[in-house]
Amino acid sequence: MIFSADFSAPCLVNHSMDRFFAPAALAVYGLSSKAHNTPRIIVDNCLRWGFRGRLFGINPATTETDVGGIRVYRRAADLPVIPDLAVLLIPARYVPEAAEDCGRAGIKRLAVQAGGFNESSEEGRVLAAQLLAVAQRYGIRFVGPNGLTLADTASGLCLPFVPSFPVKRGGFSLITQSGGLGLFLWNLLESEQVGLAKFASIGNKLNLDECDFLEYLGTDPDTRVIGLYLESIGSGRRLIELAQRIDKPVIVYKANTTSAGRRAAMSHTASLGSDEAIIDAAFARAGIIRIDHLRDFVTTSKAFELPPMRGKRIMAMSPAGGLGVAMADLCERQGFAFADPGQTFYKELASVANAGIIALNNPLDMGDIYQIDKYPLIFSHVLASDQVDGAIFASQWPRMPDGGRDVFTAMFSTDISLPIAGAIRSAHKPMAVVLYGEAPTIAAMKQRWPIPVFDGPEEAILALQRQMNFHAHKAAGPFQPDPVDSGLHSEAARAWVHKHPGVIGEEALELLASCGIVSPASAIVRNAEEAGTIAARIGFPVVLKVVSPDAVHKTEAGGVLIGISSREEAVQGFARIRDNLERYRPGARLDGVRVTAMAPDGHDLFIGGIQDPAFGPVVFFGSGGVHIEVFQDVERVLCPSSLAEIRGKLERLKIWRILAGLRGRPPVDPEPFIRSIGTIARLLADFPEIVELDINPVRVLANGDVLALDARMRIAPPDIGEPSDA
Repeated sequence: MIFSADFSAPCLVNHSMDRFFAPAALAVYGLSSKAHNTPRIIVDNCLRWGFRGRLFGINPATTETDVGGIRVYRRAADLPVIPDLAVLLIPARYVPEAAEDCGRAGIKRLAVQAGGFNESSEEGRVLAAQLLAVAQRYGIRFVGPNGLTLADTASGLCLPFVPSFPVKRGGFSLITQSGGLGLFLWNLLESEQVGLAKFASIGNKLNLDECDFLEYLGTDPDTRVIGLYLESIGSGRRLIELAQRIDKPVIVYKANTTSAGRRAAMSHTASLGSDEAIIDAAFARAGIIRIDHLRDFVTTSKAFELPPMRGKRIMAMSPAGGLGVAMADLCERQGFAFADPGQTFYKELASVANAGIIALNNPLDMGDIYQIDKYPLIFSHVLASDQVDGAIFASQWPRMPDGGRDVFTAMFSTDISLPIAGAIRSAHKPMAVVLYGEAPTIAAMKQRWPIPVFDGPEEAILALQRQMNFHAHKAAGPFQPDPVDSGLHSEAARAWVHKHPGVIGEEALELLASCGIVSPASAIVRNAEEAGTIAARIGFPVVLKVVSPDAVHKTEAGGVLIGISSREEAVQGFARIRDNLERYRPGARLDGVRVTAMAPDGHDLFIGGIQDPAFGPVVFFGSGGVHIEVFQDVERVLCPSSLAEIRGKLERLKIWRILAGLRGRPPVDPEPFIRSIGTIARLLADFPEIVELDINPVRVLANGDVLALDARMRIAPPDIGEPSDA
């Protein structure tokens, strides 16, 4: 690809990236005093935000020397100092020339906001190539083009060219491919009392991409939570490796999920190779939190403002009994267990109940506890309990008549946020607080209260679950693939792969055999008489299968006959397969018929794999047979994998219940099948030229032994296959 930044270093020194966000001097190209001068907005934003570095303008087309107090120069070389960063918000056709001007003056960092590059036209693609060439020649790193680029609440840098007041400073940093959506999100974050640390609108990401900024923010002391809005993922493997190393939550909203249809598939694996499912598998391995709604950036970030939830035991509390029941349902759906703080707690609670008519348990109906001053004590006892890992409290702040002295006015209009915050900090456990009420009232409370306030139990419980899962994933340590299996005969496999470029049918079984995955005895025959002879030699019953590059899916072509029990049936079967192939595709090439010993009865499963352009090799496995694409009882893992990871994914599938012994049937040992998946995962990782692989069915016998009954693969020629970044 012409736009790949091949010269970019795999890792940037933090000091270099620091200067993008906190430059000691900033130059803004195109600055003038004209009424509608957009670069002027950038300068004004930086001044409003309190930017502490030096500011200069560069404009070769003006005679002005001063704009609003900012000195303006004709060339970068005329500046009194070399800026750490230059901003290019000028027409795209002038950007390569401006970048050249920066390079000659020693400026090493650019924020290219202009659009009209590779996202727009052939002319734009030429400009993009020119910009990359200039950057490579002078060792320049740049963010963009076609983005709002950078902002930093600590340094006061604000480059987006939309007039902006300073936003609340906090620990959330956002990397986004959409600048406009990024501005929407930072305003939403502020309205929810979630402060911003840093902002990177990466646009076309010609040079610096999401991984470069993720790596930097992973060590940035101002950043506690990292959000990414992505429309495409280029370096998927690097993204996963970085997320595994970073000890901060990484929240990703992946857009552009529905427009790309499945490509024409050579195999079942290709048709199952949904980009989104692969992304889910990759994110799960890395502990990345994938969200489904943009607002989830806010709600999930709120959960990380609370102490970590280290276990599944939760206490649900509300003065509305029905709301408590609804929260109990939500908690169970998200995998929480209901905590039991003990009988002593409930007895103490009964002593302050009003009528004593509500049973006290979990979820805790607090509708009979009218003394609002007792609530903080309840929360403190709940969170202090060794049997509780976290809690949720849902109440309301309704509009009520002024001057009320009744218990309900006190219950629903007394600010208990400080003692709630105290209980949370003292126990170092999370309690999510949900408040219902008029929007202006709740909005004001969100700004005033020292704890996060959620709009509903649905978002609060989901956010707690994400927080809990993140901490559990990090506590387990980074993923480690299993060591190389000595049973994988790599030299034999390498020799076979290099001799078989292109689309390969059942010959692929030879490669599998060299890796320890065996098949029933078989041979290819070229005529009907030979079919009868070979079938008798193998021993009846046998299976006949068409061998033809024009019948990849043999069953659809009428190319599979099972239960052949005599020489005569074998002879007739050859002719039948030949005729079926001609009807299926007139003029199709018949290379022969494979005669195979009938495999014993068992369960038909499936193993396959592809080389994903972003995440590298991926292995698929699950229920097999002709209906695989209908039922899609399939899981996937990145390669190489581990037996533990594969086993965990397999246990999620419906086929697991059958292997475990359904309705009194004896269980089947799944370990040989799991090891076979691990072998294929290693094969795909070691041989990226195997771009597609399909083993279907994989027969799992009653004793657990595995037989590969059919296979096909596509192998790229040696000069095309590129090593993956696995």
